[in-house]
Amino acid sequence: MAWFYAAEWPTFAPPLTIQTGTYARRHQVWDFNTPLPEPLRPITYARLLRQHGYRTGYFGKYGIGDNSKATKEVLADFDEYRSFDEYYTADDTARQWHHNRRISDLAQRFLRHSPAEHPFCLTLGFKAPHAKDDGDPVMGPYVSEPDMLQLYEHDIFRRGTTMNEQAFATLPPYIQKSEARHRWEQRFSNDALWQDSVHKYFGLVSGMDRAIGQILDMLEASGQLDNTMIVFSSDNGYMLGDYGLEGKWFGYEASIRVPLLISPPGGTRGQDVAAPVLNVDLAPTMLHMAGMAVPSRMQGKDLSPLFGGKPPADWRKDFLYEHYLPKLYSYSAGMESFLPSSEGVRGERYTYLRYPRQPGANEMLFDRQNDPDELRNLAKTADPALMTAMRRRTDELIAKGS
Repeated sequence: MAWFYAAEWPTFAPPLTIQTGTYARRHQVWDFNTPLPEPLRPITYARLLRQHGYRTGYFGKYGIGDNSKATKEVLADFDEYRSFDEYYTADDTARQWHHNRRISDLAQRFLRHSPAEHPFCLTLGFKAPHAKDDGDPVMGPYVSEPDMLQLYEHDIFRRGTTMNEQAFATLPPYIQKSEARHRWEQRFSNDALWQDSVHKYFGLVSGMDRAIGQILDMLEASGQLDNTMIVFSSDNGYMLGDYGLEGKWFGYEASIRVPLLISPPGGTRGQDVAAPVLNVDLAPTMLHMAGMAVPSRMQGKDLSPLFGGKPPADWRKDFLYEHYLPKLYSYSAGMESFLPSSEGVRGERYTYLRYPRQPGANEMLFDRQNDPDELRNLAKTADPALMTAMRRRTDELIAKGS
């Protein structure tokens, strides 16, 4: 069996979570500069699959311990790899080789050199639709391929129900003053900016879709598609102006919900599965489907029991949300005002969040059943027993995740 995994990647902890099947509380990597810890290096899915006879490849944005010796050693677990982050390289003055195109070309070359009878695991780290934070002289933050942008030139997009100042007013001051608001001002603060940013964002997504389609076409032409398991996901959601913010650093649904599409070998009837699944589940699933034992240090679940559409009776009902940043971070020592750290639990009905490094009222509780837009913070008015239960459950999940 072969593996093809594609994702928009990365932001802080999730890439290591995906590779090792462990929570950030265990791998302790909260920034782009820290490499994969030595105790966890033996259990990345790439290393284990390679040891099991798979030909492995990685192309695209990596972002884990950038440029460190240890990271280069981890990338060496891939038979072929190329780590690159720019949408266009400086010498590509004609702008012919977008990040999406380079990934597609490298992936197709990898597949051409993979014998049909030899299993492979190919991981692709798309930068799209991530913003170019320092801006692009032509496109600005969202560097769409021009022909993909043209697909939407006649469209007018409509804002969602939380993309307004009323929703922004529900936020605590430490979120209102965060970097997420600053970036909103640059990219979404008036209708012309919002339309321009969203058009280019959709163009980026369509360009990524084209690149993946080219790879799938190649697999089909070579007869490998039916024996290849395909996984598409992202490492974060994204606020396109939701709550007057930009980014993905908070526990709101717009930030934590991500796409996940899995096509098992041989295909299966398309279906939606409502059970909560997490990025810690991807590595255990890959190993299980390859017929391998899942290391005990991995904390995720094998997702294959969900392929029939009905979750097992003991499937998780809630999960830990965590977005921490180190106190001493490369941006500045005042990182908590830049992006406040948070943690909490998302259950079947309620989402509980807390910002433990913020003084005063630093908790949130949302009843998504009655308030799906998460506009009414019930932390001060909810039943004290419910608040106590949510706090204890958060502590319990943190302890399990460590």
